[in-house]
Amino acid sequence: MFTLLIPVFNEEQSIEQTVLSAKSTLEKLNEDFEIVAINDGSTDRTAEILAGLSIPEIKIVNHKQNRGYGASMKTGIRHSQGDVIGTTDADGTYPIEQLVPMLQIMREKEADMIVGARTKKGVRIPLIRRPAKAIVNRLANTLVGMKIPDNNSGLRIFTRELAEKYMHLYPQGFSFTITITLASLTNDHIVEYYPIDYFKRQGKSSMSSGINGVKHFLNFLGLIVRIMTYFRPMRFFLWPSAVLMLMGAGTIIRTIQLDSNISDAGMLLLLTGLQIGLFGLLAEVVVRHSQKS
Repeated sequence: MFTLLIPVFNEEQSIEQTVLSAKSTLEKLNEDFEIVAINDGSTDRTAEILAGLSIPEIKIVNHKQNRGYGASMKTGIRHSQGDVIGTTDADGTYPIEQLVPMLQIMREKEADMIVGARTKKGVRIPLIRRPAKAIVNRLANTLVGMKIPDNNSGLRIFTRELAEKYMHLYPQGFSFTITITLASLTNDHIVEYYPIDYFKRQGKSSMSSGINGVKHFLNFLGLIVRIMTYFRPMRFFLWPSAVLMLMGAGTIIRTIQLDSNISDAGMLLLLTGLQIGLFGLLAEVVVRHSQKS
C-alpha cells in the first residue's frame, strides 16, 4: 500500500483541491493507497472542509493544538499503513502528479528515498528565503561531502523502514525534511532526486516572515550541526581542529623566528586544536561501534 501524508495548518484556501489532486494522482498507481491528512490545530475552516470530503481513502487525524510540521509527520507515519510513504504540502506549491514517475524511478533504482528537487527553470522560491537557503545548503553540502540538489523539499517518497529508523531524530518543527535527508545521506542510504516545479503558495506563509524566518534559519543551522555530530562527528570536528592547529603552528614559527622563543599562545592554540581533533576521533569511534552493534 502507498500512503500519502499531508500536514495541514490553516490551509482553507487550498486543502480541498490538494486532496482531490492527490486522489486523482494516486488512482493512477493502480495499487491500494491511502491519504492521511494531519490537521495540526488549524483555527480556520480547514477541519470543517476536511470533514466534509467524501473520499473513502482519506484518513483525518486532528491535533488539538498546533504542534509543528515534524510532529504532524510523526503522527502521520504512526497512523499510516503503507510500506511506502509519500509527502506533500497542502498549500498548492508542489506538483502532486509527479509522485507517479517519482515512485516508478524509486522502485526501478531500489532507492530508499526519492526527493522532488525544486531545480526546474521558473521555480518560485520566495526571495526572502534564498539567502538563508544558500547558507544552509552550503553548510550541508560541505559536511555531507556532496552537492545536495534540495535539502528540504516537501515532495518526497521514502520507505517505511527508513522513516521509522530515524523517528527519534525528527524535531517537532519544520526540520523534518532536512533531518531525514541528512540522516539518509550520512548513513549511505540510496537517495534519488527528481527535478520538479515549485509554485507560488496559496495563502500566507508563517515560516519565512519576520522573526519566524530568523528562528527557522537558526534552527536549520543547529540541526545540521546536531545531525553531523550524531552521524559523522570527525567531519564536523576536523575543520576547527585543523584551523586551530595551523594557527598555533604559525604563531610558534613566527615567535621562534622573531623572539627565539616558543609562544604560549601558539602552544595553547596547537594543543586546543589537537584536543578537538582527538575528541572528534573518539566520537567517530563511538558512532561506528554503535552502528555495528
